[in-house]
Amino acid sequence: MHNAHHRLAVVRYTHTSKNWSTDVSVWSDRFAAAPTQAQMRSVFGNSTEMAAISGAVSNGSPLHAVCPDGTRLQLFLGQKATSYRSQINIDGRARPIQHMLFFSQEIMQNGMNGTVYVLHDNTDLIWATVVSFLGLPACPEWAFAGVRMLRAGGKIKSIAGFGCTPVAVTVDRQTLLAWMGEQVRYSNLHFPEKNGPIGFQAYGISDILAGPPPSLADELAQAFR
Repeated sequence: MHNAHHRLAVVRYTHTSKNWSTDVSVWSDRFAAAPTQAQMRSVFGNSTEMAAISGAVSNGSPLHAVCPDGTRLQLFLGQKATSYRSQINIDGRARPIQHMLFFSQEIMQNGMNGTVYVLHDNTDLIWATVVSFLGLPACPEWAFAGVRMLRAGGKIKSIAGFGCTPVAVTVDRQTLLAWMGEQVRYSNLHFPEKNGPIGFQAYGISDILAGPPPSLADELAQAFR
């Protein structure tokens, strides 16, 4: 609960015009940023600060992040970013902290351009996300072999992230379907013994964004005091 600033990044928006200037900073517990564009960002702040950040994202303005280790990154979400807003109530504070999630248009259309973004470098999650967004018939038990093939082929690339381990998986439906057909043909992959629906583990937003410690609200309280 102490030294929360060592576990949270700072996201900053600055703008100077002829008549006025803006310099706003908020806290971030996680973000994912590909080389040319950020894919998601989770930020916390007071109402005024978050209004400025939201307006900057809506206008397509870039923000800058400073990680606890001093690493600096530009977070440009591009046009038509999607946002979600919530509040965190903390004992002792008269007003709640505003929490916003921002997602790029590219990640909201995950897989449509041939690249699937996954926020955690986890074999089961990568496999479930890729086959789901590409609309492929597959089994959860194929995850190890499938992801191993993708890694060996250089189709999984790590991208910059804070509070998560994001990857970009570049593969098309035909390539992966052809690989699965070949592996089934040579008995390297096996279909279920019984007919019926195949169940994958359900991943909700709480799982996708897993990572904040249970004491995050306490850390935020410390950071905002």
